[in-house]
Amino acid sequence: MKRRRTQQAITPDEQIARYAYVLGTVPASVADKAYAAAFARLSQAQREDVVGQLSAELPDAPDEAASVDPDAFAQLMRDLLARDALVRIRDGVVVAAAFVGSPAVVAYFTTGAGSVTMDHQPPWIHQLAGHETAPVDGGRTHHRHGVPGILSRDHENSGDSRDW
Repeated sequence: MKRRRTQQAITPDEQIARYAYVLGTVPASVADKAYAAAFARLSQAQREDVVGQLSAELPDAPDEAASVDPDAFAQLMRDLLARDALVRIRDGVVVAAAFVGSPAVVAYFTTGAGSVTMDHQPPWIHQLAGHETAPVDGGRTHHRHGVPGILSRDHENSGDSRDW
């Protein structure tokens, strides 16, 4: 029986670090979808608060549409100044958490190009994507019991190394 790990609380600084990691890893098209999905998850009041806080940090105020339309918000977040402001505002951690857990990011690491690099991702990405880290295999050439390795069983370098 598999044991589930208990979820530990993530500090705001760690959440922002995860957001920065994912943002630096996923392609722009995935980031746009993740921003739109994260913004869509917020209530109307939260959306207005986030855009208001961003307006106070940015030299040019965002368009009115950015406070109501998730796609307009995603377009706003293409600007590096807006991304920098997001990590500094009070409610930025809420958007960052929704961004990291968005369906677009999960899909990128589950079935997209990010799934190919899972061996090089931090453990929290494995949890996000539902991947389990494989235990040390003890030298077996195949991880499923009863399934021979690449070569046939009668070859000296095949199957389970415990049978050699």
